Amino acid sequence: MTFITDLMNYEFLRNALIANVLISFVTGMVSPVIVYKRLEFIGDGLAHAIFAGVAFAVIFNFNVLLGSVLATLFFAYLVYVLSKDSKIAESTAIGMLLPVFMSIGVILFSKSPRYTVDVTSYLFGNILLISKHDIYFMVFVLALTIAVLSLKHYEISYWLADETMAKFYGVKTHIIRLLVLVLVSTVVVSALKLAGVIVMGAFLVLPGAFSKGRAKSLLSAIVQSLVFNFVFSFFGFLTAYYFDLPPGPTIVLFLFTGFIGSTLFTRKK
Repeated sequence: MTFITDLMNYEFLRNALIANVLISFVTGMVSPVIVYKRLEFIGDGLAHAIFAGVAFAVIFNFNVLLGSVLATLFFAYLVYVLSKDSKIAESTAIGMLLPVFMSIGVILFSKSPRYTVDVTSYLFGNILLISKHDIYFMVFVLALTIAVLSLKHYEISYWLADETMAKFYGVKTHIIRLLVLVLVSTVVVSALKLAGVIVMGAFLVLPGAFSKGRAKSLLSAIVQSLVFNFVFSFFGFLTAYYFDLPPGPTIVLFLFTGFIGSTLFTRKK
């Protein structure tokens, strides 16, 4: 009952809970696509790209959300360009760009008078940073994710199953790849304030890893991933509230525990 009472009295807690639900939905929906296509590294890469965008916004005093979006879109585009002709693997491109963007962020943040506070907040997340504007953006990202996965379901499914054959039969795989990178970029931006740079990858990988061995279609994988993410994110959030723990890392531990528990149960069965 204490949680319900505080939820009614404190706006920041309501915002945090709503954000937690929305983030569990959007990350749960894109996670199967990331895992099936082996793009797990992209989450970490985009999160580190955000760090540079946030630092740039803080130093030059403009909208942090805009800085985050521009940085991740630029990062995704660079990954797309570098890996387009297959001479450079996608993971290699991400591995090259990740430390570059992170270094830019650290250098810029070092010039901020609030260096320690800013870095800690964006590395590990901070529910106090979540505002109504962030929630509106999350709703937009959720709507965008649903629209893209619905309208491009056939092309994305074919691209995940066999990119070469999909290209042979007329699917514009380069457009689908860029679209997925842009979509994941916006999802990462929406989740930053709860998850933080350090643990962002877990939100994008664990739900998809859970559904991968159980689902028989992309739609089934998305549904299972979403439910898994919502349940364990919610209980992780409650635990963080009652024990005064950082929500992002706590939720990650719950997601990982849920994944390990379900895997062991499935093997035993």
